[in-house]
Amino acid sequence: MNVSTEFLIFAVAAIVVAVAIRLVRARLKDAPPIGRHDVLMKRAEANVEESAFLKKACADYRKTGHLSARQVEAVEKALESAEGR
Repeated sequence: MNVSTEFLIFAVAAIVVAVAIRLVRARLKDAPPIGRHDVLMKRAEANVEESAFLKKACADYRKTGHLSARQVEAVEKALESAEGR
């Protein structure tokens, strides 16, 4: 291999790496932020079979991405009874 071939291989590899970095950064940038109540709602989704209220609360959270303080308290109480604490 001569110098120009090695340079061409290096240049192509550098371009591929640069494009890959841009794609990864763009994907990370577009990721939705973790909500304040996501962990709570994951627990609620695991127990939707046991409570119609939890099923409705999960559907509402998916729709709006928000829970009021009163809704959070109600979901926590429903989870306590559903999980048998």
